[in-house]
Amino acid sequence: MLTQSHLGIADALLAPLLWAHALAATTWVGGTLVYILMAPRLSSAQAEARVLWRPFRETLRVGIGVFVLTGALMAAQRFASATLPPLYFGLLVVKVSLGIWMFSIARRIGAVETPAAGSMAWLRSPEWQVVVLGVIIYGVAITLRTIYEAAIRG
Repeated sequence: MLTQSHLGIADALLAPLLWAHALAATTWVGGTLVYILMAPRLSSAQAEARVLWRPFRETLRVGIGVFVLTGALMAAQRFASATLPPLYFGLLVVKVSLGIWMFSIARRIGAVETPAAGSMAWLRSPEWQVVVLGVIIYGVAITLRTIYEAAIRG
């Protein structure tokens, strides 16, 4: 059985993982949204938008590594600390699958032409797909945390 002092140490070790995971998620969704808003204003030339995207793309690649490492460690901690309902595992599979899908879509950002601003085709752009998937993943993450917290209380 874990004592109160063990829980304090575990929480202290878990906090940086949660912080890094949340920071990577914020960078993915917020950074992509900033890119969406700024790239068309830089120039009508797609080449300049691609130049803007390149450094950010490298940041997102690091973010993928952070997601994988921190997500695996947090999942292991949660699996070991509580008896979780099947719904938790199902939603975790959905979250990971959506994340992989989002990462694969992000590879096309900056590589494909952005649709004209006057048409509704921009909603199908990889940038907007990444933002929408990121927001959905945030919602699933909040649900997972709620289920986990209920399991450790119960």
